[in-house]
Amino acid sequence: MPEQETIPAAEMERRLRDRPAPDLPDHFVLPDYGGLSIANIAPTIVRLFGLEPDGTSPPLPQYIWSDLTERVECVVLLLLDAVGYLQFKEHIADQTTLFSRLARRGRLFPLTSVFPSTTVSALSSIRTGRSPLGHGFLGTNLLLSRQGVLANMLKLAPAAHTVAGSLESWGWDPDGFITAPSLAEKLAAASIETVVHTRLHFVASTLTRILLKGVDDLRGYLHLSDLWINLHHTLTERAPGQPLFVDVYWSGIDDTAHVYGTDNEYVDSALLHFSRSLEQDFISTLAEDTRRSTVLIVTADHGQIATPSDQVVHLPEHPHLSDNLLLPPAGESRAAYLYVRPGRERDLRAYVAEHLEQQFALLETDRALEAGLWGHRDELTVRGRARLGDMILLAKHKARLSSRPRKNGGHTLRGHHGSLTPEEMLVPLLIARLDQL
Repeated sequence: MPEQETIPAAEMERRLRDRPAPDLPDHFVLPDYGGLSIANIAPTIVRLFGLEPDGTSPPLPQYIWSDLTERVECVVLLLLDAVGYLQFKEHIADQTTLFSRLARRGRLFPLTSVFPSTTVSALSSIRTGRSPLGHGFLGTNLLLSRQGVLANMLKLAPAAHTVAGSLESWGWDPDGFITAPSLAEKLAAASIETVVHTRLHFVASTLTRILLKGVDDLRGYLHLSDLWINLHHTLTERAPGQPLFVDVYWSGIDDTAHVYGTDNEYVDSALLHFSRSLEQDFISTLAEDTRRSTVLIVTADHGQIATPSDQVVHLPEHPHLSDNLLLPPAGESRAAYLYVRPGRERDLRAYVAEHLEQQFALLETDRALEAGLWGHRDELTVRGRARLGDMILLAKHKARLSSRPRKNGGHTLRGHHGSLTPEEMLVPLLIARLDQL
């Protein structure tokens, strides 16, 4: 996309939706690592501070942010887990909300998430400015070939166990998993301080240590109430003239959507409650000199889609499908990486076509790599290729694949993400200066 071309948000959304996806359903949205994805946010922040990106993804198009960058001393990145662009547009239709006013005073555009559209992959891209192939977090459940284990990369434990952090007992080195430099490390090289605010119970986790490598100060919070107080202190305690980057992560809307599903009063209320609290308990408390030279960026790692229990495909109910697999499905429940038994590819294709074609698209992993789903193929490593399996089972609409038996009357999460639908792949980018509110 030409750097000098100014494109309205509606036209940008149309272009992102209309990009061709070979061998995939027409409504799927491909990640746009070339300039309009969450992987392009980190190099944009580097440019906001007047620095040059060094070998990461390119920055976002200049027309989105260049006229907001005069004398920037502080950038606040507000990461809302699982807030899709389509959902966000509905929220700001109410012209009285904070985000609606921020959109009028600043810029609001759609971006794509990464593939798979899931937390570990997306947050790693936001914090490094790399595609998933560039940082290695290629999904939630990955085959770690050196350890010979299918691992849950959120819990950093074998997928069949529940003891968080136990991968290290298998000889896995968390500090060597992501070798790409983090955004915090790049900013530190220019003497720009980085402070992160995240849930208190995340602060001591190994995953946090991996994702937030190089951060100067990591501050935990319990609720929105103390988050805003802590964030207020972070901004007001900054030494005059000291450049500062602040990363704020909020998972409450993701939690709500997982439990209650999407497109309902619960998720709408969660987003409205957050925006009211952001305005009343934080922005309205800032003095004029604190707002000066401060840019606020609001975005999300991915969206989410409703996955009703009657749309869940339970693998134990499809033994013929299981018989064609060497391992349990990896990746995501909505983007499953399949390791196929040698000589069974045709059998697996036939079974999916006959029994699961309405719910899933089946794609060879090599075709997905050619389409750039995880990033540029030049970034692919031998270990990375081993984590992707032979084929991918992609949810077309509201289905997901579960390796567990069906529960009679048991509770199941009603919202998920990971696939390529617009609800999951399109996320908002809202950027505004606090001194222009």
